[in-house]
Amino acid sequence: MSDSAQPTRVLSIQSHVVSGYVGNRAATFPLQLLGHEVDVINTVQFSNHTGYNSFRGERFPASHVLDLYAGLEANGLDSGYTHLLTGYMGNSENIRAVKEIASKLIAKTPNLIFVLDPVLGDDNALYVPQELVAMYRDVLCPLAKLVLPNQFEAEQLTEMKIRSTEDAKRACDKLHSFGVPNVIITSINVEGDSSQLHLIGSERIQETGGDAITHQFCISFPKLDGYFTGSGDFFAALVLARHASLSPQFGGGRLGALARACELAIATQAGVMSATRNYQAATGVPAPATNLVRGSRPADMVRGFELRIIPSQQLIANPTMQFAAVDI
Repeated sequence: MSDSAQPTRVLSIQSHVVSGYVGNRAATFPLQLLGHEVDVINTVQFSNHTGYNSFRGERFPASHVLDLYAGLEANGLDSGYTHLLTGYMGNSENIRAVKEIASKLIAKTPNLIFVLDPVLGDDNALYVPQELVAMYRDVLCPLAKLVLPNQFEAEQLTEMKIRSTEDAKRACDKLHSFGVPNVIITSINVEGDSSQLHLIGSERIQETGGDAITHQFCISFPKLDGYFTGSGDFFAALVLARHASLSPQFGGGRLGALARACELAIATQAGVMSATRNYQAATGVPAPATNLVRGSRPADMVRGFELRIIPSQQLIANPTMQFAAVDI
């Protein structure tokens, strides 16, 4: 973080695993390495992520989440948060708990930046109850400064199919209509292009005269085959960390700041995922090109695809810029 940037203090509410890197385990280290204070509330604690054939642990009720926040309040530790980052909620009660926490934090700090990762599913399948789609859209999106759905999640939230960058731009516009000023659809597959993925970003800025202008951009990057888990959690943390260092708040009038944060985050993400794939290949455990259903995934293969975050510290601190944002 640059010396001139506003010091950031992040409250991160998402999942936790004992072994591996998803949820808070994927988000905390990069945020701290890039100079930001992080406090965490865990919505679940599992032995490992659910991409393995089995896992143990507990999904915490909303009362647990709210009780932990009440402890922060009782000691005045809820003051000074500049950012709220949320990921996997798992149930409607936790979404309501996050709404309560976000509302309290915004009332205390009106410029708080709520970064919402609407964890609903991927690969055309929900892994949360269907009712959560409407709750993310109607309950949390109006409070958020930035929402980061993947392609499937964006389709669920907007009830629009995304097959092209133009479709993605329209989906961003619809997400803006829910009250979200900044949107990143983290990766889309464009029909007829199987070798690349595309990030679509959209930044709606309110001008002094009252009119809003929208800046939309695309970053294209190679698609890597593998069983990566936690990459969305990692990416959301990177975008938060980078944008916090670039500008005091989203929508602050620096047109292009969101695109620059995405360029830096993609540079790190691509490097870490490439390092992860290379590590897994070096284990010698075969990784089939087609997806394997749970129950047939060798644990050694899945473990080989745990994000190589700690060995890739240099890629987090000083990423090699490879992929540029293009206005669309």
